[in-house]
Formats: sequence, C-alpha cells, structure tokens
Amino acid sequence: MYSTYYSLLFVTVIAFFSPWASYRLTRGFVPAIVIEILLGIVVGPSGFHLTQSTHYVNFLSDLAFSYLMFLSGLEIDFDLILQRGNRNERAPWLKGILFFITAMVVSGMIAYTLYGLHLVQHPLFLTFILSTTSIGIVTPALKEKGWLLVAFGQEILVYALLADIMTLIFVAAYTTWHTSGNAASVLLVLVLLFVFVAVYRILKAVKGIRLFGAVENATSELGLRGSFALILIFLALAQLLGTQVVVGAFLAGAIISLLSEKHSELTQKLNSIGYGFFLPIFFVNVGLTFNLSSLIGNMYFWISLGVIFIGMYVNKMVSTLWWMKGFSTKERVAAGFLLGSQLSLTIVASKLGQQIGVIPAGLANGLILLAIITCLISPGVFTRLVGMQTRVKTRHNTKSLPSDFLPEGWIIDEVDVLSPRFSHTPMRRLLLPQDILFISIERGEEKIIPRGHTVLEQFDVVHLMGSTNSIERLRARFSGR
Repeated sequence: MYSTYYSLLFVTVIAFFSPWASYRLTRGFVPAIVIEILLGIVVGPSGFHLTQSTHYVNFLSDLAFSYLMFLSGLEIDFDLILQRGNRNERAPWLKGILFFITAMVVSGMIAYTLYGLHLVQHPLFLTFILSTTSIGIVTPALKEKGWLLVAFGQEILVYALLADIMTLIFVAAYTTWHTSGNAASVLLVLVLLFVFVAVYRILKAVKGIRLFGAVENATSELGLRGSFALILIFLALAQLLGTQVVVGAFLAGAIISLLSEKHSELTQKLNSIGYGFFLPIFFVNVGLTFNLSSLIGNMYFWISLGVIFIGMYVNKMVSTLWWMKGFSTKERVAAGFLLGSQLSLTIVASKLGQQIGVIPAGLANGLILLAIITCLISPGVFTRLVGMQTRVKTRHNTKSLPSDFLPEGWIIDEVDVLSPRFSHTPMRRLLLPQDILFISIERGEEKIIPRGHTVLEQFDVVHLMGSTNSIERLRARFSGR
C-alpha cells in the first residue's frame, strides 16, 4: 500500500526531471510530456512497481484533466480562426472545417472497415479519435523551423486548431449521449453554450468597472481566483446537466481567451499553474495507470493497431493533398505528416472511451502508445521534408537611427530563445547585464512590449540593444549553450 505523499513524490520528481531530459538528453526531439508518460510507466505497476496511483493522485489527475481542457480553450486564437480570407480564397475557419470533414470521412472509412472485420466495436468513436491532431506538437515544430509566420505554417496551424476543437465537441457529444442513453441529452450542451454567451457578455460589460479595485493586489490575486471560480462554475453546471465536464472547462478557457489580452499577466499565470503543476500530474498518472499487460493481445489486436496507426496519417495526408493545392507536393506531404501527430486529446478521448465502455482497456492503452509514437515521428519527418524556413533578419540594422543615438560599442540585434528552461520565466528574473536593453519580443505575428512581468516563451525572438559581448553571452544563454 503506497501513501499519497509517496506517490506524489515520484510524480513531482518526474515532473521536475522531464523538461531537463527533453532538452539535454534528446535535444528537444522527445517532448517533455512524452517523457513524463514513459517515466510514469517505468516507475509504475507496468515497470519496476516503485509506486502506483492513489485515490488522491487520481483526484488531482482528474482535476488536471479538466484544467488541460481549460488551457485548450484559453489558447484558442479567435483572431486567427475568424480572420477573413483573401478575395479569391475561403475564410480560414471554413477551410479548417472542410479539412476536418475530409479527415473524418477518411477516418470513418478506416474505422468502419475495422468494424466490419469485427476488430473494433464502436467505429464512430474511433473515427473521432483518428480525426484529431496535436496542436501542442504542431505549433513548436512550425515555430522552431521558422514556418509559423508564413502562409504555409499559418494554414497548418488553423487546420490543427479546428481539428482539436471539432474533435473535442464530437467526443463530448458522443460520450454524453452514450452515458445517458438519450440522444436528446446532447442538446443539453446548448444550455452550456447559452451560459457561455451570457457569462461572456456580462463579464465583458463589467470588465472596465473596477468593483474590486480596493482589494486588488498581489496577495488577493483576484484574477486567478475569478478564473478558478469560472472553471468550477462551468464544471459544476456541466456535471449537473449530465454532460461531459471537459466541455465546461473548455468553454471557461474560451471566455478567458476572449476577455484577456494575449500573453497578459493573468494568462501567463494560468499557464504557469497548468504546465508547472497540474498537467505533469495528469501525464505522469497516465503512465502510472498504463497497463502494459493489456497490450499482450492476439495477432488481430496488433493488426488493428497497425491499421489505426496508418490511418492517423492517411486521413491527414488525403486532406492536405486536397485542400493545400497552393503548395508543392512535398510541402503538402510534410503537412500531412505533421498533422498526423496526436497526443493530449487522443489520451483524453481514450480515457473517456475506456470509462464509458466504448473502448476496451487494451485498445485505450494501444491508442496512447500510438500517440506517443506519432510525437516521435511526425516532427522529424516534417523537418526532413521541408527543412528550415529562411527569413530575412534585420540584424545590426542601425541605419534608421542617428549615429549618436547608441552608446559607444552598442548595437541593435535580435536573439532567439531556444532553450526550454526560459519558458514561463518573467523578465524580472533574468538578471540581465547592465548594458542590455530589451526593445520588443516577437511571438508569432505579435510584437510584445516587454515589462518586468512579461513572461518569455521558448522560440520567442527578442529584439534588443546592448554591447556586442553582452548580446553574444545572452545569445549563448538563450540557446542553452
């Protein structure tokens, strides 16, 4: 019998070690999330049985699961989805939906073929899982190789974002219908959507009224308290209505995303709490509860996994070849491989499917294993096919400034934040040299004016001025050398 604190000790040690191992041992090739799951398997019952999941660890994991969905809503870029297309092009949201429909049709053909061969029991649910992708793998891969700012990368990003959102909606609706046995119960999700619109309008109307200004300070953290209250309001309402709590958590995150400025101090704190505490618990617990023995199936079980694995890529490949005709064949194939990566939502859907009885334990664990494998394959194949996107940089560009503007020996330059250990680091903690001054931070298409509370993220581009030696030392520091 393992105590809760003993199990949590392993969870926290793995959570602390995984980012370091991801960067130092694999040079970022293996995501920290994957390492957390794998180490959870190693120390859990399927490995050396050093510990196991307890009741309270499971509770924290369930809460982290809801928080993961909250962060998914928080990270939605509504401006990207809802922007208008060019005169002769479809709007991005419409192209994303058409891409997802195409992927679902192909996924359905694969799932129902397996069903016809009596290899799976619930083909529709498997169709949803096959249709998703991993925005958490797609975005860093695009950003690291410089594709995020060009049309090719932006189109991939929209497809990944819409695939995540649509899959979440369909999975939630299916599980709600299956657990209640009444198709009309799916309409209860509309109640959540009505509350979502009402709460959003109310909070938007009172946003500029500082009702609590007298007590708003560093110790009260009203923004964080209000965010967690909002999460629990939607979780409780979803549970009361009998719908999946993931929908409520997702909608709560979407409200914060709509009301908050991008990369505001509040969203940075919410991300820090999630990635620093909640999410490692969830992913390590996935490893602790992973049943390796359930994968010891017959030949037909492994044939099913093989077909599903191929289907994860085929459906995206068909969609990119059809809907990305403005790009070369090699680029479309590369996009198909990258969009074939799966992780968080596949794990979530597999767990949900196992809980409601539409996916057996062996297949659920097999899907998690396949998701991990796609994370190892997809970014590497994408890079191999299209390589690094070159972009024009304006280093040492001081022509537009008076010659006496800068102190002697100073230059204007830009530095890439490549080391993951600077992610979620407030600038006031960087301990910068006296002869360094940050001008702006480039994050995707955004330009952020740096302040003390501004948090750096991996793959940011920092525009700065300072002495040549200090800039080069900072460049080495940010690159992890």
